[in-house]
Amino acid sequence: MRINHHPLLVGLTCRNYPVSTYRTVLIAYFHLYEKLEMRIAEFLQRHTVQFDYSDRLKLPWIRDDLIFLNEDPLIDANLPAQGIEIPQIENVGQLIGVLYPIEGASLGGQVVSQHLKNNFQYSEAQGARFFNGYGDKTSEKWAEFCHFSDSIQGRTEQCKAAEDAALFVFNKFKEVLNDYYQSRH
Repeated sequence: MRINHHPLLVGLTCRNYPVSTYRTVLIAYFHLYEKLEMRIAEFLQRHTVQFDYSDRLKLPWIRDDLIFLNEDPLIDANLPAQGIEIPQIENVGQLIGVLYPIEGASLGGQVVSQHLKNNFQYSEAQGARFFNGYGDKTSEKWAEFCHFSDSIQGRTEQCKAAEDAALFVFNKFKEVLNDYYQSRH
């Protein structure tokens, strides 16, 4: 909830939300998801788990939105002022913890997606791919993730690792949004 009250996100569902701020959010998310998904992929290449992330990749969705908005996240002006450091994922608990905020954001994205459509005429194909997420399969995808996260139930060490990783990612979202907010306002 605290992330939703960040100055860059407040008003995202309002008609007068600045498109320039929306662009900034997507650029910030591009750089954060690039690092997060790199760590997820590295872990999944080294370990066999009962969870397929391949059709859940968010970075291509963000890239599609930025292309539609004619933004290049890799030009100097769009690079993060501070580097984004994401430690390696070492166990399934950490993986679940990293995925929790990412997958949870897809739930909230459904609300945002509707407002982007109503307020800016953005759609899954034009400017709102990231927030559209899994579309009508969002509940199903969330249930799949919850089933996977239940796999560590009763394993105290893994549950603690998941909690710590989720808190880290939530804080990293805030840190990256703060970085972009401070550099652009």
